[in-house]
Amino acid sequence: MALGDVMDDITKYLLDPNGPLGLTADFFLNVVAEFGGFLLAALVFSILIPVVIDARQARKWKPARLNYGQELMLLHVAFGDALSRFLRSPAGDARSRAADAVDHAFRAVPLATSLFGYALTADISREVNDYMRMLRAIRDWAHIAAHPEDIGFAAIERRVTQTRDMFAGANKEFKDVLDALGLPGFNDVRWADELVANLSAAFDLVQREGVRAAAAKG
Repeated sequence: MALGDVMDDITKYLLDPNGPLGLTADFFLNVVAEFGGFLLAALVFSILIPVVIDARQARKWKPARLNYGQELMLLHVAFGDALSRFLRSPAGDARSRAADAVDHAFRAVPLATSLFGYALTADISREVNDYMRMLRAIRDWAHIAAHPEDIGFAAIERRVTQTRDMFAGANKEFKDVLDALGLPGFNDVRWADELVANLSAAFDLVQREGVRAAAAKG
């Protein structure tokens, strides 16, 4: 059967007033028009309107996001400085104070984020959350390295797996935050490769010391 014959049969089936559906051509055209209008309205409300709203919100909150990004840049540098101090601190009270400085640097990031939370989109918030999770892992590592006797902290507070790559990962996650905010300047505030390499080496050293201590207790 030719395609034309099939279409004729379908048309007669749909539009024959005496057929099983009992539809007229005018009624069928009205249904098609109504359905087309429904699809167009759905397209407008579900796609176009959110795009317009997001564009307006982006313009409205751009100054706040700029301020937030600049604040994060300062905090990223301060966190790196605290880690550098931690590396230079000898074991004992000096290292404990340096670990406290790392903790303070970490806590400043969620505090700043809460102040500018009204201006952040879902995409920006996701990138900031990934960044803060990486900073938390580093903060936890510094605390445990300075207080190996604090077994409770290691068991309860740690939320992110700690690896030697987390220092480079923090740099990467911070770049993603700045990209989401649409801000340049990452190269000016990133942790230096030398600092990242020294932190990774310190991580390996702390891990080896932990293994030796565990073996001695066993």
